Amino acid sequence: MTDPRFDGRIREGAALLPTIHPGDSHAATLVETANGDLLCAWFNGPGEGEPDTNIVLSRLPAGTDTWLEPVQLSSDPKRSEQNPLLFVTPDEDVWLLHTSNEPHDQSTSRVIRRVSHDGGLTWDRSEVLFDHLGSFIRNPIVVLSNGDWLVPAYDCDKTAERTVLKLSTDRGDTWSTVEVPDAVGQVQMSIVELSPGELVGYFRSRAADRIYTSVSKDNGRTWTSPERTALPNNNSAVQVLRLADGRLVLVFNDSSAERDQFRWVDDGKGGVRRKTLRTPLTLALSEDDGATWPYWRNLQVQDEEYRENEFGYSYPTLLQTRDGRLHVAYSYLRKTIKHVILAPEWIQAGDRLP
Repeated sequence: MTDPRFDGRIREGAALLPTIHPGDSHAATLVETANGDLLCAWFNGPGEGEPDTNIVLSRLPAGTDTWLEPVQLSSDPKRSEQNPLLFVTPDEDVWLLHTSNEPHDQSTSRVIRRVSHDGGLTWDRSEVLFDHLGSFIRNPIVVLSNGDWLVPAYDCDKTAERTVLKLSTDRGDTWSTVEVPDAVGQVQMSIVELSPGELVGYFRSRAADRIYTSVSKDNGRTWTSPERTALPNNNSAVQVLRLADGRLVLVFNDSSAERDQFRWVDDGKGGVRRKTLRTPLTLALSEDDGATWPYWRNLQVQDEEYRENEFGYSYPTLLQTRDGRLHVAYSYLRKTIKHVILAPEWIQAGDRLP
């Protein structure tokens, strides 16, 4: 039975999106189309890694207050399709990228692309964009000031995951691979350009300790080894965004294994394991290109419903629309995607400080 709360209606600045499958909803991505519609894609199905888990997309038409019923945009019956990424090109086409792998084996993943020329209403056929097995993605494509495109990616094999980047100098016609040194276990890089040619990337850490960062000063051709920051990480996704006024916003879970913020969960083998908490979900604001983050405010904290659900609130994505509002979409207990609208000043107005 569909949860009646998941009707897509924006109430007091937030909505719980409708779903197709009542199982797993995870890994949201947001864009604003040329006509002002919002698109949100995520993976939905019986569970992460299951062959019936597919990419779905919902639309919030400009000037309305209700997300539409999602449509399914992938349907390979033998593979699990995950981690969608929406991208509006400079020519206003909409790209959908997503991973596709054999059930529960990320080392078999390829990155698939579909393209829409009408704001996501209709889509071309699926095609393989990155055919290197083990290719995974999560965070947005970055268009640099020199016109290059960067796709943060990571390679998965049977033993480890390591960050790489896909670089295009011809608007996505061809791609080269850029290695990030010493980036084993630091994945799902989120990139901003601080000044022309100078980039910083923020990483999820598989050690569930801290957010790591890496710097490039040559338009993403070379990178420093990732270094620990003071910002906590719980082995879950983070994202950074440059606002129109130049400030940076970071969204992450203020939780870490270093602080023993965990719960015991079923390990699927008849025992239990420690899982670092995916709560609270926190926004931080920087006025000095990420050197300091003086303003923190919790967007989502655990409630009674979380007590019986190990998944928490995670995998956030950020978007600032042309009207200046900040949008956050994230996995809500893996039951649906929650969409929240706020002004950047909301972060500064809270009493939550690091």
